[in-house]
Amino acid sequence: MATLSPLFLRDDELEQALQLFWLAERDLMEAGTRILERRDLAVLDYLILFFLMRRPDSTLAELCILTGASKQSLSRHVAKLRAGGYVCPGSARGDRRAKPLRLTEQGREVLAPAIATQKRYLSRVFRDLGAPAVEGFLRVLAGLAEQRTRRLLSGGRA
Repeated sequence: MATLSPLFLRDDELEQALQLFWLAERDLMEAGTRILERRDLAVLDYLILFFLMRRPDSTLAELCILTGASKQSLSRHVAKLRAGGYVCPGSARGDRRAKPLRLTEQGREVLAPAIATQKRYLSRVFRDLGAPAVEGFLRVLAGLAEQRTRRLLSGGRA
């Protein structure tokens, strides 16, 4: 990769960053979702399963924030995942209207190979680039996440 210009906010550098971001996202998601497609699971199904693995008892509203999907679309996918035995009702947190969700053991089993593939992919790249690059990358990703998403990921609720 070429040396970064000190004027890294120029259009050319920003466009290059966008291009690399979308290509990396495509390759990383493809590495994991290819495995799930064999079970007729889509990218949104993967994201629901992944976020429920990382945040058990997330509500539909929280999953909307985390996935960026509409409530209507998310509801269809959650219904499909429940029918498939991948997710189940979770533990209520006080608000009786909230319907938290959890992964089932079957959900964990279907997700595990996809996550393992993506972790191998990231590990290889991280190992090649080293700790300072990884730290910078994680800081950039955290900066890109919207504030409400960061609040959810740091333990808060929607």
